[in-house]
Amino acid sequence: MKTLKSFLAVFALSIVFLPSQHSTLAQEAPPIWTSTYTTMAPGIDGSIDSMWSTAKALTVTIREAIGGGGAKEVVLRALHSDDSLYILVQWPDTTRSDMRDPFIWNPATNKYDRPTTPDDQFAIEFPLEGNFRISMLPTEGSYTADVWHWKAGRSNLDGWVDDKRHIISNVAIEGALEYSLGGHNTVYISRPMDEGQAGYREKPIPATYAGDVIPSFEPQQPSGSLADIPGKGIHDGNGWTLEMSRKFNTGNSDDAVIDPEQTIICAIAVLNDELYFNHSVSQQISLRFADR
Repeated sequence: MKTLKSFLAVFALSIVFLPSQHSTLAQEAPPIWTSTYTTMAPGIDGSIDSMWSTAKALTVTIREAIGGGGAKEVVLRALHSDDSLYILVQWPDTTRSDMRDPFIWNPATNKYDRPTTPDDQFAIEFPLEGNFRISMLPTEGSYTADVWHWKAGRSNLDGWVDDKRHIISNVAIEGALEYSLGGHNTVYISRPMDEGQAGYREKPIPATYAGDVIPSFEPQQPSGSLADIPGKGIHDGNGWTLEMSRKFNTGNSDDAVIDPEQTIICAIAVLNDELYFNHSVSQQISLRFADR
């Protein structure tokens, strides 16, 4: 069984929606994010097409997941067609980090090292089952969230977004990590990727010198449920502009069905040149779909 301290060390492969229980995030009313109907799909390339001018901008405050400080602003826009949702996200980041764990040449050893190095990331999660929350360590209740997880040094290489789930339970589930909340409760957490092949893969370490810094990931064609979400981010020196899209109903059981007739609860998280649990999260956000 893991303690909270080991939880922070082990959760190294995913954004963790874990706001401080004393954060003001839990005290603010969910902001309303309104999606505008469109008959033309924007290009998912990180550049802002003219149709985005019709979308209402919502500025959301994100704060550090541990402690609730370091407030930053993220601008969200949404468009929807008869069958799809399109999302445009912009956030400040003066240091572009678009290589994850690159190979770095070590002249002393005449071989490549691979130090742990962050890539910038963004995630948005939607309820799939149960009592959805931002925290992945709830004191009671269970839920499953559908998570769209963009990674600048991996999924962004060929314009895709990782599609996964966060399964949070107070009852033991097969393959989940187990965490004790100070003896008050036990939480089981699983973060499976959706079915299929991701849009990137690790490269073998070069046997000979090929440059001082070499990316350790390369793009590949995604398949299955991991090919649901096209997404591309562009860094302009001051921050990221990210576009993503997905069908309302992918037909896959591991994806949330987005009903444009309903208000959809969601939340976002950002890693800005950070690793592991050092990230910022929003409060819950209410996504509503405007009439045509």
